[in-house]
Amino acid sequence: MKDAISRIVACGSLRRRHSLPFPGKILIDVGDTVEVGQMWCRSRMRSGVSVVDLCRMLSVSPEEARRMVVVGVGVTVDEGTVLAEEPKRIRSTRQWIAPFRGAISEVSNSAVAVFAREIREVALYCRLAGTVVSVDSSAGIVVEGRGVAIAALLGGGGRAYGPIRFLEAGEQHTSGDNSHTGSILVTPEPLRTEWVKRALEVDCAGIVAPSVSLDLASSLGMVPAISGMVLSPETIPVPIVLTEGLGIARMPRVLQDMFRSSDGEIAAVSGSRRPGDSEVMLSEAVAGRISQSARDGITVRVSVGPDAGTEGNIVGDQPQLGRSQSGVLTPLARLRKVEGGSLLSPIANLEVLE
Repeated sequence: MKDAISRIVACGSLRRRHSLPFPGKILIDVGDTVEVGQMWCRSRMRSGVSVVDLCRMLSVSPEEARRMVVVGVGVTVDEGTVLAEEPKRIRSTRQWIAPFRGAISEVSNSAVAVFAREIREVALYCRLAGTVVSVDSSAGIVVEGRGVAIAALLGGGGRAYGPIRFLEAGEQHTSGDNSHTGSILVTPEPLRTEWVKRALEVDCAGIVAPSVSLDLASSLGMVPAISGMVLSPETIPVPIVLTEGLGIARMPRVLQDMFRSSDGEIAAVSGSRRPGDSEVMLSEAVAGRISQSARDGITVRVSVGPDAGTEGNIVGDQPQLGRSQSGVLTPLARLRKVEGGSLLSPIANLEVLE
């Protein structure tokens, strides 16, 4: 029966492909042992260029436009630096301003200029501890190892690595608390604006929460552009993943226990804006603890219907045939609820929590 229920937690032997999104030097080989957060690829990349017609921008001839360039080719400048302007004019409206940190790479005879973003050192890191089983210089690597992968319904983009810091319900974090710096902060409660603000003030590496309101998710850039919704032009500076998605749902008790028992251990967070592609990767030690607790029965949660959110353990190994509330004949499972009592629920409405 367990195999017929969808899972949000994968425990034990895992395999994860680490894709190579840009050309780079792979630093590991097949058979190497890697740890969470270990660098596996390094590269140098330039992420953008700006091409402008100085004659049109400055309303002058090509010869005049080239003379008005005040920054030399190849000289790195900060965003907002004046690159070209009319000489001896104060507050001229005809200026060429650096759109980002970078350098002028070329100014042609026709006064077409190219401004390139500064070359940056970039790196990719392992999100699963284990053994490298495949290396492809053009595609990436594959790592096999033991751990716990918790599927998250929604993410805010980016990846983070660091120790888990589980904050109990109502627990506060302040800007003066250096123990949270570089940590992945986990809360069992829905995200609130002030909570996120304080988390950023302590310079955390990432955030894991159960849910968030639609308005806050939109302001954090965590929801796709859909009809009637305007996204914030700013993006959150750290990855955020939501185990339950939009709304006001609390984190299931089983997931709380997993994160609570992982406090201080290194984890990896992958936030994807594609629903269902985000995950939190916990250590092999957590996998061992979950395997031990599995003897108590299969812990599940009702995912849809009037009993959505109810958690409990399945009673018995075999489903029983019955009718759902819509009258359809379907396999049912009896649950022993966490808060007491029992419940019959269609197997299709259940998710395995461990």
